Amino acid sequence: MKIIEEKLESGKVIRFRMLDNGTCYHEKTPDNIVGILERARISGDRIRVFYGDTITGRCWMDEFDTIGRVGRSTGDIKIPLLIKNRRSLAGGALLDDCIVKIVSGYSTLYQHHNFNLPDISVVQSHVPGYMYGVDFDYSRQVNFPTKAQAERYVSFMKGDRLCK
Repeated sequence: MKIIEEKLESGKVIRFRMLDNGTCYHEKTPDNIVGILERARISGDRIRVFYGDTITGRCWMDEFDTIGRVGRSTGDIKIPLLIKNRRSLAGGALLDDCIVKIVSGYSTLYQHHNFNLPDISVVQSHVPGYMYGVDFDYSRQVNFPTKAQAERYVSFMKGDRLCK
């Protein structure tokens, strides 16, 4: 494994660890996460990643671009990508150094030892046409017409469901 650096236009330098197969992970990405992502990349298994603060374990509650198959970019620095589905030709870069939980199906492959979510609650909404809202730490995130939709959303965000 060798360390390579990329200098951005801003002057910031990002250091990567290049595996023997050419895949490059951020130098701060723990070895166990690298192993899980590489196995998922090779097997083609769909995963869901939860990004967050890797010191506190607090989940950022990202809703989009968190489910897919692990692919790899082209070029000199081949970073892991999250490819939405088999028909997709490309995807966004995985923030591999910010992962606090990885799930495949209903199995947890990795979870930060202090993984935690904000207080999530379904509440009444005062927005016309939207009877229920979902709050994260008592701050409104989204509104829904029905309570069932709000509850499905909460289950998805907690990782109990694989779709909204």
